Amino acid sequence: MKIANQVAMAKTVRLSSILKTSISSIALATILVSGGAVSASEPKVPALLAQQQSEKLQLKEEIRDRVQQEIDIAFGRQTVLLNGIAIALTLFPTAAGIGAWFLLAKLSKQTTIARQEIESLRYDTLSQLKLLIADAETILCEIQHHSYPADTETDILLPDAQIQELAPVNYGNDKQLLTAGDYAKQGDACFFENRYEDAIAAYNLALQIQPDLADTWNNRGVVLTRMQRYPEAIASYEQATKIRPNYPDAWNNRGVVLLELQKYPEAIACYEKAIQAKPDYGDAWNNRGVAFSKMQEYEQAVISYNQALQIKNDYTDAWNNRGVALSKLQKYEAAIDSYDNAAKIRPEFYRIWYNKARCYALQGKIDLAIENLKRALNLNPNLCKELAKNEPDLEKLREHEAFKQLITNRE
Repeated sequence: MKIANQVAMAKTVRLSSILKTSISSIALATILVSGGAVSASEPKVPALLAQQQSEKLQLKEEIRDRVQQEIDIAFGRQTVLLNGIAIALTLFPTAAGIGAWFLLAKLSKQTTIARQEIESLRYDTLSQLKLLIADAETILCEIQHHSYPADTETDILLPDAQIQELAPVNYGNDKQLLTAGDYAKQGDACFFENRYEDAIAAYNLALQIQPDLADTWNNRGVVLTRMQRYPEAIASYEQATKIRPNYPDAWNNRGVVLLELQKYPEAIACYEKAIQAKPDYGDAWNNRGVAFSKMQEYEQAVISYNQALQIKNDYTDAWNNRGVALSKLQKYEAAIDSYDNAAKIRPEFYRIWYNKARCYALQGKIDLAIENLKRALNLNPNLCKELAKNEPDLEKLREHEAFKQLITNRE
């Protein structure tokens, strides 16, 4: 029994041991499986976290890139706008300057056109007046030709006297009530009517009442000059300059008389007195040139004519006289230019064409000399024909048939 019990107990112990061993193995396997499962699940959690973190970072980068892109686009637009404004601000002054220049150029052009139109109108008006004056001058030249030889070289301008045309006076029968001014006006009226003796008588009455009338003394001298009573004229001008030392017209008129008397240095001194009193006195400069030409000092004469023309560029006599002086200096082309300028201003003045013919003849240009002489003869046939017959400068023309026919056909 004991043995059976012991055998049973041994089997039980062995079974128990086997079970323990089995259980231990199963437990171990279970533990190992659990541990493997745990160990297998443990790495999945960090990976998931890493993946989420990576996605967040990627999203942040995408957002950052998008924001940066928007910023770049906005910045680019602002930069373009600012550059456009800068360029506009840079170009605006230039454009404004160009616009102002165009406006000024247009205004200047319109001003020039207006001036040209005014000058053209002025020239046309003067030309009409000069045509009327030329007719009277031609008649006067013919009358003077019969009284004394004409000066074929230069034209002496006898300037109009400074006579003031005032309202006419109703003299009535009470002559004793007339003032010096009334008699002076009466003398002026007689002068304009070419009643020279009556003019002198009226001026004398005026000066008896009031001897210090410088204008009346000057006007009296002009009338006496027209009457060729030269010593009396000089005395009148002297009285005028005593009363008014800086009286340019009286000095110039006195110089004209002295020039007629061939007292050239004294005449030049008078012209210089007139110029000193009135530096822009074109007539005095021209007459000074005439005096120097008479003394054969042609270079000084040209200087005087140039001064006269600077003051008055449309001065016909100065252009003509300058041409004569240049011709004497054998500067023929310059002389022709002067005559051409004179002809543009006063084409009806016969002496311009006559002097131009002389200049061409001296150069041996026969055809041009004949052409210009013919034009002079058309303007003043009687005087130019007489002058041409004895003109030394036309000596080269006299043997030509054209010259002979030109002179003969007008006799």
